[in-house]
Amino acid sequence: MKIKFFFLAALFVLPFVVFSAQTEKIKIEKIDKQKLSSLLKNRKGNALFINLWATWCIPCREEFPSIVKLVNDYKNKPVDFIGISIDYPDEIDSKIIPFLEKQNANFANFVNGFEKDEDLIKLLDENWNGALPATFTFDKTGKKISFLEGEQSYNSFKKEIKKVIKR
Repeated sequence: MKIKFFFLAALFVLPFVVFSAQTEKIKIEKIDKQKLSSLLKNRKGNALFINLWATWCIPCREEFPSIVKLVNDYKNKPVDFIGISIDYPDEIDSKIIPFLEKQNANFANFVNGFEKDEDLIKLLDENWNGALPATFTFDKTGKKISFLEGEQSYNSFKKEIKKVIKR
């Protein structure tokens, strides 16, 4: 009798445990000038990899799996990964979170909360024209080390991360 009870309980409980472990809720907040400036300045000894992307951007969607793989490969290294979606903040639930869930995104992501796109562009690189995808790396002091514009491969990202970690 006890074995049957345990077996039945396992049948009902196990799917909920597995389901809840796989569906950890992705949270997206707006990032503004103050918050991004703080992230750049307060590095706490870690390098920083920032990727700007959008759900409507085909090259962004194509390179995203490479970023997820990098995050997994560098999870115990001194580098933080941040994504900033350029989609509209009112698309968080309808587009951004479903995209991140489908990609198994396992790093912090934000949505652009700057009043003007030009302010975001100037903060990251005055020579950037705003084209997506765009990736920036910063050393542990917050100094920008590299800027990559357009779709990148896993290997090109890895090369930049190695450079920034060495500093």
